Amino acid sequence: MTGPHLTLFSADLLSKWGFNDGDTPDAWLDYCEAHHVDYNKVDYPLTALVRRHLVPVLDQAVTVCDIETSHNPIRVDTIDGRDVTHLWHGGRSTNAEALLTPEHVDVPLSDVLRLALAEAGLAEPPRYAPTLSS
Repeated sequence: MTGPHLTLFSADLLSKWGFNDGDTPDAWLDYCEAHHVDYNKVDYPLTALVRRHLVPVLDQAVTVCDIETSHNPIRVDTIDGRDVTHLWHGGRSTNAEALLTPEHVDVPLSDVLRLALAEAGLAEPPRYAPTLSS
């Protein structure tokens, strides 16, 4: 994929620490800054991104749950009807990575922005005035 994008890894659905431990990725922050989008006024839409872009392309039948936590807030709890919640605290491992295919999906950052705006009910991104550096 050309152009700025995020990569969502399937194995992150099986870890408490997945998706950058639930933190906003630097690629999103950099994209917002480059486009003068005030990311403090629009939330990074991690769970919506995963539900819209990653889950539908998985080769396995999964159930996904949202978790109120300071860590990864979206995880797979079953794969093909089997409970996999015991994997959540094991971190990323080769074994967990082999459970979900494809390994990852790339999402253009422009699509991330559109989704963030839709989630916030905004037609236009909140902007900040660029600062002039000397």
